[in-house]
Amino acid sequence: MSSASCMDVRTFVNGRLESSSDVREAFSNDNKAVTNEIKSDEIKEVKVESFDLQALLEARPFLVLSLTNCPQCEDLKAMLVARGVPDEVFVKFDKADPLYPLQKKALQAYAGEVFTFPQVFSQGVHQGGFQAAAELLRSGAFDDVLEREYQVEPTTIQNWTQKQSMAIFSLPNCPQCDTLYEDLKKRGVPVHDVFIKLDKAKPEYSTFKAQLQKLMNKERFSFPQTFVEGVYQGNFDEVISKADEGSYADFFSRAFGLEPPAPTMFNEPAGGGEIEFDDDF
Repeated sequence: MSSASCMDVRTFVNGRLESSSDVREAFSNDNKAVTNEIKSDEIKEVKVESFDLQALLEARPFLVLSLTNCPQCEDLKAMLVARGVPDEVFVKFDKADPLYPLQKKALQAYAGEVFTFPQVFSQGVHQGGFQAAAELLRSGAFDDVLEREYQVEPTTIQNWTQKQSMAIFSLPNCPQCDTLYEDLKKRGVPVHDVFIKLDKAKPEYSTFKAQLQKLMNKERFSFPQTFVEGVYQGNFDEVISKADEGSYADFFSRAFGLEPPAPTMFNEPAGGGEIEFDDDF
């Protein structure tokens, strides 16, 4: 090895006199920094993922998007789990996840610029937040999709009969329903609270009808249909007949605070004695 190759050459670098070994070390450190920066960028690039909400909606007929540490999310989940809804319908976001900004932006296209969690979709259609979804669940709007897609037994009709002391299921443009409505109204029954009007035009009607058939153990029936304290009472004429007989007197008093009607008093005809009739009367 020549002495020249071992010579430590000094050079001005950034206004300072540096040895060649110092320069080589600085260059090496710079290369390491550049290499580390590239690797760091590569790692960050690998972590960035896309979020396709539309694909998720197509894959799940019923979807609940929730957030960590969200009491309303847990409340809605408890309501759905109590019905037998499986865990696969729930997707939980995390604000600490680097993917969250993409998730939020995708959801804003449906829920608006400002929204709260949870957000619910049914068959790809946005249903709203907690309050809207909870009301739709109680009203039976999700019965059909939950039964068809997840084999969840619908119980909306049964829940109504158990929740209300008196539940009367009717239809629009139903003369018999109107007859029973007016009869009970005259007796003081709060008809606005006990009548539940179904609608054949709504998609959930078919499952409501099937639920009624099961509860009444009848394949064919007409409206209205009445339940008292969860027990089936019959058609409109049967209910009116029972009311006329006083069968509901105690129930009306207990449930609605209605006093039983006073017994009818018959005055004895003037002159006393029995009424006589001709033989051929």
